[in-house]
Amino acid sequence: MNRPELKNDITELLDRDFTCRLVKDNDEDIIKALNCIYSHYKYDYLHQALYDLDYFKDVIRNGRFTAAVAENKHGQIAGFGANDAHPWFPGLMEMGGLIVHPVARGNGLGDMLDDFRIEEGRKKGIRGLFSTPIMPNPASQILLSRHGFIPTGMYFHAGGPESLGASGDGMHPMDCGFSVYIYDKETPHEIYAPGEIKDFLRDVMDKVGIRYEFKESTGSKADNTGIDFNHEVPSKLLETRILGIGPDFPEVIERLPYHEDDDTDIQALMMLISTNDPGCPELYRYFREHGFIFAGSVPGGEEDLIVMEHLKHPIYKDFIKIQPDYEAILNKVLKINGLE
Repeated sequence: MNRPELKNDITELLDRDFTCRLVKDNDEDIIKALNCIYSHYKYDYLHQALYDLDYFKDVIRNGRFTAAVAENKHGQIAGFGANDAHPWFPGLMEMGGLIVHPVARGNGLGDMLDDFRIEEGRKKGIRGLFSTPIMPNPASQILLSRHGFIPTGMYFHAGGPESLGASGDGMHPMDCGFSVYIYDKETPHEIYAPGEIKDFLRDVMDKVGIRYEFKESTGSKADNTGIDFNHEVPSKLLETRILGIGPDFPEVIERLPYHEDDDTDIQALMMLISTNDPGCPELYRYFREHGFIFAGSVPGGEEDLIVMEHLKHPIYKDFIKIQPDYEAILNKVLKINGLE
C-alpha cells in the first residue's frame, strides 16, 4: 500500500478567500486533500482505500471519483468532498465525504463544495445524486436539504459503535439516511411495488418529482438470481445488491455469510432491490417473512431501488439526531415495520 504519512498541517488560515476546484492528479495535491480528511477523521475515515495514493489516482483517472477541494489564495486546502459513481447505483453518483478543516469552519465551505459537486454531477450527464448523511449529525442533513436533496429512506446501522472516527459514542451503531437530488425528471420509471410500501414510494417519488407508473407484477423474468456483496469489516455491515431476481433467490440468499447464530463480526445485512424488476414484490415478501425490515428507497437512477435490512441489534431511536424532513421519513419507515 502506498500510504502517505499524514498530519494536521493547518493551524491558522492565511486568508479566507476560498474557491473550489477538482483535485489534481499528482502526489502533492492528493496528499494535501488527504491531510484535510485527516484533520477530522485521522486514519479512521470510512473509505480507507482513499489513503492509498495509487488507489486515489486510479479512481479519479477512471472517473469513479470526482474529488473536489476548497482552496484559499495561499494554497491552503481546508475543505474536501467527492462524488462517487458506485456501480450499485447506476445513473446516480453518491455525494459524500464532505470534510471542512476545523480551523476553517463557519466560512461557508460546506455550501461551496456542495454547489460545486452538484454542478460537476450535472456536467457528467448523470440522472442525479444521492447522499447518506449520518444521523448523529443533523447539520449534514440541514446542509443537504438546503441544496435541494429530498430524504427518501434510512440506512440503519451503517457503522459500528465507534462510528469510524465520526460521531460515535462507543455503544450505539451509527445510522444514516438516504436522500436524492435528481437532474433527469422526464424519463419515465416503471415500478413493481409491493402493496405494503406503495404509498411510501408514491409519496417519495412525488416529492422528488420524477415520472413513474406502477405496474402489476407477473413474476420474476430472470433465470437465475444475481447477487453482489461487499463486507465492510470496520462498519460490521454486509452490503448486498440483488442484480436479478430468479426463482432460486432463497438458496442464493441463504448462502450469504450472515446468520443469527454465526460468530461473524457482521451485525447488519443491507439489501438493495430494484423495483423495476417484476420479481420485486415476491422477493420483498420473502424478506419480510425472514425478519427483514423495509428501510426506504433510492429512486431516480437507471434503476429505482428499495432498501431492506436485517439487524442483529434494535434501532435506538433516542440516539438518532434528526431534522424534521428526515424524521418524517424515519417515522413512516418505523410505522410500516410496526416499530413506532
